[in-house]
Amino acid sequence: MSIEPHLTLLDLVLLPAGEWLPDGGCWTVARLAEGIGYCLHGGLAEDLRAGEVVVTSPGPAAQVTLRASQLGELRLEYFRVMPELLNGLLTTVESHQLERIARQAEPRVLRHAAGSPVALKFARLAALPARDSLVIRSAFLQLWAASVAEVLRLPTADGDSKKNLETAFHRFLGKLSEQELAATTLADMAAQLHCSERHLSRLFRLEFGMSLREKQTEWSLQRACQMLADPDIKIKTVAYDTGYRHVGFFNVVFKKRFGLTPKAWRQQNLSGRKDRRASDTPLLRGRRTGELTARNPGPTGPD
Repeated sequence: MSIEPHLTLLDLVLLPAGEWLPDGGCWTVARLAEGIGYCLHGGLAEDLRAGEVVVTSPGPAAQVTLRASQLGELRLEYFRVMPELLNGLLTTVESHQLERIARQAEPRVLRHAAGSPVALKFARLAALPARDSLVIRSAFLQLWAASVAEVLRLPTADGDSKKNLETAFHRFLGKLSEQELAATTLADMAAQLHCSERHLSRLFRLEFGMSLREKQTEWSLQRACQMLADPDIKIKTVAYDTGYRHVGFFNVVFKKRFGLTPKAWRQQNLSGRKDRRASDTPLLRGRRTGELTARNPGPTGPD
């Protein structure tokens, strides 16, 4: 099974005027190790200098391009972060906020100057000989978390009792992982927040666009998709591990949500991965093996 790199440091070299589009399906944290370039997004062309770090968000329309200057090559060091693989680490609020960002029409682009703490830490990690140890991966995760902290801030309370309840609700969710919330009930939550189940149900629906039960089902199906991506895991095991005692009922719920049975979804997903690998951007050679090099698309840079 081919798995996309997650929290793994990779190298990329762009030839003069070469371009690279970060993967729109995950967060990308890239450092300009050498050279001069540009970050193109939202109609803007922002100058980038050696040592700077650029963080881009995922999304269906995440069109961010990093381009080398026509004057010379640009060497990048980067890693990807997939929040959906951080089960049990992110709180419910953090996961929901990251999902909202991923659905935005315009991608988030966060920049860190060469002398910033994020950029300096990236440079130190990239200089280490062991790039794929648990300690290094944990450090990369911490670096990403520090970078996106500003977009994950919780609201503060004010004097309005209605607003205070909403704030208490958000803070309560901010203490629970998705796994913990998936195991709780509306009655338990209402008791802890000292409000009625009806009021809490309304707050939950306003926040997530669905009921608690519907959200719990969505989480279980997302987990099922992660497991189905591994062809070695039996569908029966996927059903049991995601809370379904009967495979037939799991098939019905899964098909209602995705329009395909788990077996058909798995076949389509694996086939799609092969197609994406075969049609990878022509600007890249030697993908994920050693140093990557982008071919020169022609003198179209901002220089």
